[in-house]
Amino acid sequence: MTSANENSTRDPAAQPPAQGAAYWLATLSDESCSDAERQQFSEWLRASTRNVEEFLRLSTLTRTASRHGDLWPDRSVEALIAEARASSNVATLEHRRAGSDTTRMRRALPWLLAASIALVVIGGAFVTPNAPWKSWFGPAYQTAVGEQRSIALEDGSVVELNTHSRLHTRFSGTLRAVELIEGEAIFRVAKDAQRPFRVRSGSTDIFAVGTVFNVNAHDARTIVTVLEGRVRVDSSQPAAAPIVLSVGEQLIIAPARPAIRLAVSDTERVTSWTRRRLVFEETSVADAAAEFARYSPRQIRVVDAAIAARKVTGVFDATDPASLIEFLRADATVAIVADGDGWVVRAPTQ
Repeated sequence: MTSANENSTRDPAAQPPAQGAAYWLATLSDESCSDAERQQFSEWLRASTRNVEEFLRLSTLTRTASRHGDLWPDRSVEALIAEARASSNVATLEHRRAGSDTTRMRRALPWLLAASIALVVIGGAFVTPNAPWKSWFGPAYQTAVGEQRSIALEDGSVVELNTHSRLHTRFSGTLRAVELIEGEAIFRVAKDAQRPFRVRSGSTDIFAVGTVFNVNAHDARTIVTVLEGRVRVDSSQPAAAPIVLSVGEQLIIAPARPAIRLAVSDTERVTSWTRRRLVFEETSVADAAAEFARYSPRQIRVVDAAIAARKVTGVFDATDPASLIEFLRADATVAIVADGDGWVVRAPTQ
């Protein structure tokens, strides 16, 4: 059952304006932001002058912190309002003001102007599909095939980045955000109750305050495993409620499929990659070969469907694909041919 608090976390309209502003600032700056989300942002902005106020305040603070002038005009909000007064839209607005409560409308006018400015100026930067969203992120980190890195983030959190992985980070006074573009990482999150730590992988968001969790983003799937503490996982899939995971739990999210929640008895298997070990348990040969491909330029190409579907169980050195080849050679029904790129695995020639 989903609590009211969980629902309000997912629905920015049910949040206080400051939290809603932070939600939209993070959402609209992501490349995966949908047209429906852009429309919801416009509706949220028009719903309340407080929403406009908080979004303008947070946007200005973020611009100052990030020093990305291309995301916000160099002119002040006051200058923009003064400029907007001369526009036909504002003239029409002031004309409609006649016959109403002048004092009340005069007080509201700056916020109405700000709303129109936010929709045009801020919307132009954040809401359009061609927005320079990537400049909202700070440092980018990546690893080559076979490389692993330990990265100390500016908030004190540490990321263990696996081979062939890539991520962006974004930190400000109100948010800590990471986007795992591809690959796998362990996040050791420094505690900061005022700034929840968010990791986005595809259409999945993982929120934590101070915990340790592994995120594996491969083959259009996102696999979240909690190693310490708890995390909340939000998915953009229709009717998908937030899921809170505790230590030893895993969630598998794939497009157009219900999320799968599992209990992991041995979390060390999940993190065996930090010791450059691959642990296979009833893993298909095709999947095992794909896993080795993340660690070595020497590729194992399985061209026989029946062999590709066979299962492998064992512990292997991640940087030694030849160990899997030797394992397969023990099977008389498998033929292996070495070439310049690696090995071809097929059925024996009759």
